[in-house]
Amino acid sequence: RYHQTNLGGSIHSDGPQLNKPPKYIIMACSEQAKSGGYSIIAYANKIYENLKVKNKKILKILKQKFIFERRGFKSIQETFAKPIFISKKNYLSFRYLRDYIDSGYKIKNQRINKSQLLALKKLDQMLSKKKYQKRYKLNRGDIILLNNNILAHGRTKFKVTKEKNRSLLRAWIK
Repeated sequence: RYHQTNLGGSIHSDGPQLNKPPKYIIMACSEQAKSGGYSIIAYANKIYENLKVKNKKILKILKQKFIFERRGFKSIQETFAKPIFISKKNYLSFRYLRDYIDSGYKIKNQRINKSQLLALKKLDQMLSKKKYQKRYKLNRGDIILLNNNILAHGRTKFKVTKEKNRSLLRAWIK
């Protein structure tokens, strides 16, 4: 799994496989890697606003249900279907981890249709654009608090040594 590697990428929200993902994530750095390991914060709320104005078709698709694998949590169901974006009045919710969508469809022996695949590719492109991101180098003792409903996160790849092994502590607040 991604959090058990030193690879970068995979910009996501936490707990997309849960009925109710955590609203807030707290990450604390107890040890930073020798090099790399920048935290990436992506503004899903700004992406949503951009799509609302410039690409309503893609946004409409992302508001439809996608199949997610329920990985990491014992459940009656291996998968379930939820939208990536939910918007009601003054409430926005973003749920996304591409690997869990890809594996959800594989488990169900279904293919992601062409319009959904196009929407996911567009979302991945936008999440990767620097105009929607901030990058931080969390050092030992630094803490970051994220609103998991409107922010996605990831990291750059990093190098570890016997003396310097990157370690972040994470807590979910529902």
